[in-house]
Amino acid sequence: MRLGILIIGSLYWDPSRVRCRWRQSRLSCTEERRVMVPIRYGRISVKRGRTHTMVFARSCSGAATLGTGLVVPARAECCEPEHLFEEAEHLWGAEQDSEEMSGLCADWGRVSILKNPEVDARDRILQAWQTRIRLLGTAYTALPTANGEDPVLDAATGLALFDWPKDIATKQGLLGFDLLLMTATRPTLDAGQYPTAEKIAETWRADTHNNVLYFHNNRHHGITTFEDDRIQALLCGEPSNPEFQNTSLSIECSFVVTSPRFISNTFSEKIICVVPTIC
Repeated sequence: MRLGILIIGSLYWDPSRVRCRWRQSRLSCTEERRVMVPIRYGRISVKRGRTHTMVFARSCSGAATLGTGLVVPARAECCEPEHLFEEAEHLWGAEQDSEEMSGLCADWGRVSILKNPEVDARDRILQAWQTRIRLLGTAYTALPTANGEDPVLDAATGLALFDWPKDIATKQGLLGFDLLLMTATRPTLDAGQYPTAEKIAETWRADTHNNVLYFHNNRHHGITTFEDDRIQALLCGEPSNPEFQNTSLSIECSFVVTSPRFISNTFSEKIICVVPTIC
C-alpha cells in the first residue's frame, strides 16, 4: 500500500530537532501534494500561548468552506501491518515533539487513517489497524463535535470519516495513495460552537510571544482555511465585515526570511519562516 501523511499545521514547517529529523527520515517532502480538506482554526493550544491551532472539522466539508492541506508521501512502502504501525508511531512522536515512540493518542488528539474509497475495508492491514485501535480501549475515544456536526473519526476503528481529498492541481480525487495517516485533534468549543474569526484574531493580537507565526507560516506553506483572509484583515486592524471577500493580494502584512534552522552531522534542512510586521 502507498502511504501518505496528511498535514495541516506546524508539523510541516516547525524547526524543532525532532520534527526536522522525522520529515527528513520518514517523508518524501519534494513530492507533496496540495489537497482540499475540511479544516479550520478551532483548538486553543497552551503550548502556543492559548492561541488557536488547526483542527479537522466535518462542518467545513462544503465547497465554500474547504481548506487546503498537504499530503506528503512516506518514504517506505506499507506492505505489512507492522509498517503501518511504525509510521503511525513516528507520526505521533513528531506530533508530541518527542524522541519516544509510544502510543497513538492522548486526550488532545488521535492518530487516524483516511482510507482511499478504492481500498477494500476488509484489507488485512486495515483490519490489523482496527484491532490495534480496539486494544487502546478508553484511551482512544470520540472527539467532541460542534452542534449539529458529524464526527471527524470513528473511534471504534480509527478511521477518519470525511471524504477522500481532491488534488488541487488536478481538481480530481488524489491519486497514488491508498491510506493517509493524520492526527485528529480535540477542538475547543464554546457552547458547542467553534471560535469566530474575530476571536481567533483577538487571541493572536493579545499574545506577546509572536505565536501568530503559526498562522503566517501555515499560509506561506499553502496550509489555509476558508477564514484566512478575514483573519488576516482583522490582524491588520481592519473592521469586521461579514461580507469579507478574498483580498489577500492587497493585504499583505508579512515578509519572508530564509534561514538554516537545523543542522546535524548528516543532513540539514532549510525552513522558511514568515515574520509578521506591524500593520
